[in-house]
This record gives sequence, structure tokens and C-alpha cells, in this order.
Amino acid sequence: MRWILDLLGAREGCRYDHMGQEFLTHGVWDQECSEHPANVRFHNHISGKALLELRAETAQTGGFRGVMTIRNPLEMVISSYCYHHRGAEPWNSISDGMASMHPKDGVPEMARRMLPVVYNMVQAYQVTKPEVYVSRFERMTGSSTGFNQTVQEMLDFLFGNEVSDNFKRRALDAAVHEDLNRGEFGYSFTDHTNDVNHTSDEQEMDEARSYLSLVDKDLMAHYKEMQKALGYSTE
Repeated sequence: MRWILDLLGAREGCRYDHMGQEFLTHGVWDQECSEHPANVRFHNHISGKALLELRAETAQTGGFRGVMTIRNPLEMVISSYCYHHRGAEPWNSISDGMASMHPKDGVPEMARRMLPVVYNMVQAYQVTKPEVYVSRFERMTGSSTGFNQTVQEMLDFLFGNEVSDNFKRRALDAAVHEDLNRGEFGYSFTDHTNDVNHTSDEQEMDEARSYLSLVDKDLMAHYKEMQKALGYSTE
């Protein structure tokens, strides 16, 4: 979205709860939305409540369009463990002690810590229609074809005929810098605040997955329900 917004010439945005990194290259992007409600907004942890509030806020001014990404909830747990185990975001309470935790302890603990984040994602997903396009992480990262198709659908959903086909082609050409399968270093590849790579390799992910069986049974049942709500297999 940063590539697309830059091409549009966006110069003002806001974010909720002062969370999230730079999403505009030029102009102001880090002001708080509750104080400066700009037309371009970023929510780092969207929820159903937040979407319903935005729907009500914009009901008399033409509404809004947005994009959110969902991911298999259990894969989010595994990815979050691997990411914070590498030492990323030491200021984040979700990472407390995680760098020194073996996956035997870290994966079940991360499942507990990630529950509110995943719950908010599910609640948001259930109230997205008709204003929000939902992209699936697995499709965007699985192949360059899936990435291109997702970005094209995003552009069509957000802008329809309000921008030219030429603009959409340029936007896609710019956005492909974020395609994991092209091996480029786009904005999303590195956490520039502490220089920790955002991507995990399959070996460390597989090792962490092997400890999902140690997650509390009641908690795992809740995760299975959330998988089903998002359309993921529970196998």
C-alpha cells in the first residue's frame, strides 16, 4: 500500500494508537487518528469494533474503502514465536523472555499471548463486507502469481474506474518490490528499528510447529474455531 499511496501522491495520513511503521514516504503519516482523522489511515491491529466505528463515522460522508490481511491463526502463533525468538521488537510485551525460550515453552506461551491479536482479526474479518477487501497472507506469499492477482484485486476494489489502467499497471509494478518470491528488499523485509529480518525460514518454522501439540487443549480448541471462522482447514 505504501507504493500505491506514494504513486497517488498522498501526503497526509494517520495511524491508530500510535502503532505501525511508516506508510507514506512523503508528508505526515505518524499523527494519531483520534486527533487528526486523515483520509488515509493505518490500523496495526484492526478489530471488529474499530471497523464498525469507522463505518459509523464515515456513513454520512461517502463511506470508506480498506484492505486487511488475514492469516492462518496457528501459523501466526508459530511465525510470532520465531520472529520474537530472534530478538525482534524487544520493547513489545509479547516478546518478553521469548528470545531465551525453547519452542517447547515458547510456542504454548506465544499461543496464549497472541490470542487477543488473533481474536481481533477474526472479529474484524466477520464485519468487513462491503467496505474492506480481505487478502490472504498465504496467497500473497505463496507465489508471484498469487501476489500479482491479490494486488490487482486490491486496486480494482479500492479504486474501480476512478484511476486509469495505466496507473494500476504502474502501481503493480511498484508493489512487486514486496513480493517475497522475487527476492527483493522492499519496505516490509526488514524491521528498520532493530535490523531484524521479518522473514522466517521453513526449518525454524517446522521446528516450532512440532510443539503445537503442547498448547493447552482448551486454548487450541479456541484456535480451531477461529481457523474455521476464517475459512482455514482445522486439520
